[in-house]
Amino acid sequence: MFKKGLVAVALTTALTGCGVTAVCPPGTEIEMETAGIPAKASDELKVIVLPVDMEFKDAAKGRLQTVFRNDLEATIEGTGAKLVDRKLANKLKGEIKLAEQSGRYNKSGVPIADLAVITEVTASNLSSSFSEAYSYENDDGETKYVPAKCTFTTEVKAVAKVVSLPDMNLVQRIELGASDYSSTETNNSRCPISNAQYTGMASEAAEKAVAYNFELQKLLAPSAPVTAMRQCEAGTMVKVAMGSKKKLEPGTDITLSQIHKSDEGDVETYTLGEGYVVKHEQDAVKPNFSWVAIDEEMSLRIRKGDSAKVVPEECPILNPLCHLNQLGL
Repeated sequence: MFKKGLVAVALTTALTGCGVTAVCPPGTEIEMETAGIPAKASDELKVIVLPVDMEFKDAAKGRLQTVFRNDLEATIEGTGAKLVDRKLANKLKGEIKLAEQSGRYNKSGVPIADLAVITEVTASNLSSSFSEAYSYENDDGETKYVPAKCTFTTEVKAVAKVVSLPDMNLVQRIELGASDYSSTETNNSRCPISNAQYTGMASEAAEKAVAYNFELQKLLAPSAPVTAMRQCEAGTMVKVAMGSKKKLEPGTDITLSQIHKSDEGDVETYTLGEGYVVKHEQDAVKPNFSWVAIDEEMSLRIRKGDSAKVVPEECPILNPLCHLNQLGL
């Protein structure tokens, strides 16, 4: 069956108004063109995370550098990408930093990594405010006393540059930032705070800065090539080479895109649109592959080897801290 026969199925799906809830059976495969530049699966990508730079003195400096690096590495591991050994990353930091300035990393032999993450902490600011004690009368006529207190705010900022190796092209520049808050009852209007307390707050802010930055998660989200297409009464769907091992489940949103190379040698990605994992608990997702429902327009353009990438969930409804951070609070 050829792609021109997909229109009737698309119309049927549109008229029903329902999502695709069944996987097309074997034998309903559709012929596909092959992509000129096949996409890599994210677990084939190697990423090197360099030690974090911090050019200013700060009581929390060592802790901030550790937290940012650990959490960036954890985020990358969560995508299935392979991390370059930390000892090797430490050894190569100087070479890659010099290459960033020259625009080329000249390293012969097997490539060390596909991407490098170069991070710098740019600010860690502590502020405080003092509130005098006061009393008030509630609706029941009772007098309530509110003691004096100091409120502390720690704001941490960093920049993570993701560059490709060996050409050192900037893939994305990601601004990381978050704040942490605490308060303590005191009559001391100078609001003293220990280095340990400040370091703890700065560490919390750094953790949130990475965890709640969805630009980073989108860039490093699990991805895999499209390997097949099927069409039946249930709808049109493509098989992608990632499944439950990458935490896909029925309903997961997927972005589909193509990789193109210009006559000048520039490589760019063109987004075709979005699909979603077929909503069937047993058949749609297997450990190493899943079936993604797509619309008619996309079915006429998508090719074997094109890229399928998970769309990360932003701020779950039941995570108020995430929503507050998105609002800059």
